[in-house]
Amino acid sequence: MTKKGSAVFFTVGALFTLISGSVGHFFYEWSGESPIVGIFFPVNESVWEHMKLTLLPTALYLGVAAFMVRGKNYALSFFLALFISAALIPLLFYSYTGITGRSILAVDIAVFFFSVLAGYAAAFVAYNSSPRPILNELAIPGIIAIAVCFFAFTAFPPDFILFREP
Repeated sequence: MTKKGSAVFFTVGALFTLISGSVGHFFYEWSGESPIVGIFFPVNESVWEHMKLTLLPTALYLGVAAFMVRGKNYALSFFLALFISAALIPLLFYSYTGITGRSILAVDIAVFFFSVLAGYAAAFVAYNSSPRPILNELAIPGIIAIAVCFFAFTAFPPDFILFREP
């Protein structure tokens, strides 16, 4: 894929994640609080549940595309999009709420958007950089670890601030 083609590919991925993550925020409630839907979509207002808004859409988009897109750093790009978008949400949320002393809905939404865009921007840069075979090999267990954490911490959330409803 050319650099221009990858720019379109990762832009579409970011838009898919932003739209489906935004709509996904309401799926659990719309489903009548179905436990199966709750595995994949937020069930409360904890920061962890909001991280799920980036993880599932990103994994779906890049996971399906992995069968169609070939690239020297695809696994690394996939990992970076997942990790950076999910990691920035608690980092930015707890930073700004630590300063302001409260959560502000408009800022929460901006944090989500910025996190997704940063994850996909990092994926684009990694995809178009020179080959990184060892990082691509390490990215695969990283992707698997993120998936395992996603399901494990959704089913059995630890008693930690990230998993507590405000």
